[in-house]
Amino acid sequence: MKKGIRVYNLYPKLVGHMDKWIEHFDRIQAMNFDWIYINPINYPGFSGSDYAIKDHYLYHPLYVTGKYDFQHPEKHVKQGNDLLKKVCKEAGARGMKLMMDVVINHTAFDSPLAQKHPQWYVRNPDGSLRHPGAMDGNNWVEWKDLAQIDNAHSSDRQNLWNYWLEMFVFYCSLGVRGFRCDAAYHVPADLWRFLIPRVKEQFPDAIFLGETLGCQPYQVIEVAEAGFDFISNSFKWWNLRDEWFLEQNRQYARRAPSITFPENHDTLRYAHETNGNQRMAIMKYALGAYICSSISITIGFEFGFRRQIHVVHTDPSWWEPALYDISSELAKINAIKAQYDVLQEDNYLDILHLNDGRLFGFAKESLNGKEKIVVLANPETHGTHTVRVPNLFYIMGTTRVEDISPNRKAKHVTDNFEHQLEPGEVKVLYATR
Repeated sequence: MKKGIRVYNLYPKLVGHMDKWIEHFDRIQAMNFDWIYINPINYPGFSGSDYAIKDHYLYHPLYVTGKYDFQHPEKHVKQGNDLLKKVCKEAGARGMKLMMDVVINHTAFDSPLAQKHPQWYVRNPDGSLRHPGAMDGNNWVEWKDLAQIDNAHSSDRQNLWNYWLEMFVFYCSLGVRGFRCDAAYHVPADLWRFLIPRVKEQFPDAIFLGETLGCQPYQVIEVAEAGFDFISNSFKWWNLRDEWFLEQNRQYARRAPSITFPENHDTLRYAHETNGNQRMAIMKYALGAYICSSISITIGFEFGFRRQIHVVHTDPSWWEPALYDISSELAKINAIKAQYDVLQEDNYLDILHLNDGRLFGFAKESLNGKEKIVVLANPETHGTHTVRVPNLFYIMGTTRVEDISPNRKAKHVTDNFEHQLEPGEVKVLYATR
């Protein structure tokens, strides 16, 4: 099973021209991330949404010219391709790879593909293009700027599927090595089984991340079994108590590695949710990193940005003054995560019941049974608490236990372990057998 990855989501509209992306690469590298993920960068439809792609081979002008000049985007294709190659090369020079967002279950409603290949789209009874949508409570909401692709039943399915394959291969040829596949569960599993191995035949180091948030358990399993290297994880919404996350963990942990995040482009900023509490931000990141095989942040998380990303309106003027800077703490957590197999894998969690539920703890074993961790955390915003773990050596299955926490390491770990946990502090105890 593939080891976990550490992903920095550089939201392109917040930064601008591709050359400006590269200006962030040194500090991203210093935080020990090994992937840079960018949201869709292709030319958008009339709504301007990043996820309403009009043409898969044209670029949003902001990233190529630095301006919102939507006239004649075809003039800037070579420049865009060269810039993307440069971005991938600069990331590679720093030991990182580039992952891009792809959307293949719909296009912009005004995409030329609808005229060139009308049989590629789902149609209403009257022959008009069908808008995709979703339930919002009891109401069905249609996205009027989108047209739904008929990946499952198109009468020209082979040419449609080859179109997607050629698109993936093209961006791999420019240096892209990862694909975050938006709403992967809305795409037939057979299409993924067609695409993923064929891309990897030509580019064996390519990876595929299936976005599976909000879907049914059987859909997550279908995506995991369709060849994806990683699936999404809902840890962000877990309160560290409710059973639903543990049930998901039991269902998915050994099917495919999962990636979590404290915030993304669809959620509120974590600093907004916690009223700028940097201790809570560090704790949320640390627990996600230790529980899940893979972890991601959105640009600005490290600085306490509060303004939520908007897929239409965000632009470089939305860059905020730093509320705080936790870059060095993220670097320590990532360095620890990269060092141990058990921190780069998903496996079942054994919850430890501590201090009448005021503290949080769990044990997790590596898939080969050779490593084990016990993680202890104080999720309270105020107040230090003494955590006690009797019979720690029994839990770990060995007396050779060490403290690998990023800060305040215990020099000696005893069988009846005791530690004063500060607000937001996360303690990591490790054993190898």
